[in-house]
Amino acid sequence: MIVLAGASASGKTEIAKKLYQAYGYTKCITTTTRNPRTNEVDGKDYHFLTEDAFLKLMNEHAFYEVTSYNGYHYGIQKKDVNVDGVVIVDPNGANALIEQAKNDVFMVYVETKEEERKKRMIARGDHPGAVQERLHHDATLFKRENFKRIDLVLTNEAHSLDELAEDVHRAYQSYLKFHQINT
Repeated sequence: MIVLAGASASGKTEIAKKLYQAYGYTKCITTTTRNPRTNEVDGKDYHFLTEDAFLKLMNEHAFYEVTSYNGYHYGIQKKDVNVDGVVIVDPNGANALIEQAKNDVFMVYVETKEEERKKRMIARGDHPGAVQERLHHDATLFKRENFKRIDLVLTNEAHSLDELAEDVHRAYQSYLKFHQINT
């Protein structure tokens, strides 16, 4: 499984979309208690749950990992993970998956300069106060040293999304051959 992590608006979601379109990977759908953004669809973009429903699944040990971010819960349900999948997580999620799934996880860290991320968040309609809060929060949370392992670092500034997705695909295929993981 490809695990993508990076600060808000680093481009990880757009890279994931290219991986689905160009290489046939599937989305490991994350579960959240936040409300859908415009054009997001329940069961496709996220599993959108109430706080109570999310907590019920937690009590049933249905998640690999659960985290809170920006006032909402996010979790990776065990039922949604697969070897040809791509999942987007924070460092806690990445580390939980690395601990539990070991070499079945290919960890990709997506980095983008703060000023570029700020422009992207404003362009997608995020509230200016929330943008500043997320930038401040992400500066600590998404430090490289917060990850137990990183297999590939992508800098999302000078390359197209197609090129970045191709880099991930090639590196992952090499990783699978090296670790002899069956897809």
